[in-house]
Order: sequence, then structure tokens, then C-alpha cells
Amino acid sequence: MLTGVKHVILVLSGKGGVGKSTVSTQLALTLKEAGFKVGILDVDLCGPSVPYLLQLEGKDVHQSPHGWVPVFADKEQRLAVMSIGFLLKDRNDGVVWRGPKKNAMIKQFLTDVYWQDIDYLIIDTPPGTSDEHITVMENVR
Repeated sequence: MLTGVKHVILVLSGKGGVGKSTVSTQLALTLKEAGFKVGILDVDLCGPSVPYLLQLEGKDVHQSPHGWVPVFADKEQRLAVMSIGFLLKDRNDGVVWRGPKKNAMIKQFLTDVYWQDIDYLIIDTPPGTSDEHITVMENVR
């Protein structure tokens, strides 16, 4: 799991609307500008906003022999992004899943995305202290 990822930063809060996705995005951009290779994993399945914040809406995730290839936010491929937002047809499409389905999707993001060699993976989480956070922590090793 997460082979090639040197450091993982989890961005979370018990409350919604406090700017977790903005912090995740700005942190990723700052690290990228400092010369690091960075990935953002948006595990807020019901409200994925990272593609919107990085102006990547409408981009497609591709499959490779190594797994899903994240969307790159820059030509140099120093900022990789994975979000369920790339798998939905429209930004306003809803994801109404219960725990087991959400947890399976998060596990798939953590095991099947080909991040290549990155210095930092920033994980943007949904609000609260729910199963999604536990799933992330159980699968990040």
C-alpha cells in the first residue's frame, strides 16, 4: 500500500465548512512550489471539492497496468490528484453510500492508485470523526 509515498499528511476536523479542502490544496501547492512531488487524495466521497479548487473538473482518471493513474494538475507532473469527483459525470451528482461501500472505495483509493514516487501524500477527509477516518488510518502503513 502506498508504495513510493514517503510522507502522509491527514487533514481533518470534527466540523464541516472549516476549510479542510482549502488547507489541503494550499499545502499541496506550497510543497510543490518548494520542489517536492505531491499527491492529494480527496476521500470526502459525498462532497469532493479538490477537483473544483484546482480547476480540474471534467478530467479523467486512467487505468494503467500499475493501477489508477491520478490526474496531474501541472505539466511537470509534480502534483497528482485523486478524487471520486473524477469518476462522477457531473459536479452535482450525489454519492449516497453507507459505511461498507464508502470504506471499500477509500481502501481502493489507498491500494489501487499509482502515485509513483511522491514526497508527500495529503489526504483530505470528510467532516467528522467517522468510519472514513478509521479506514484511512487502518490502511495507511
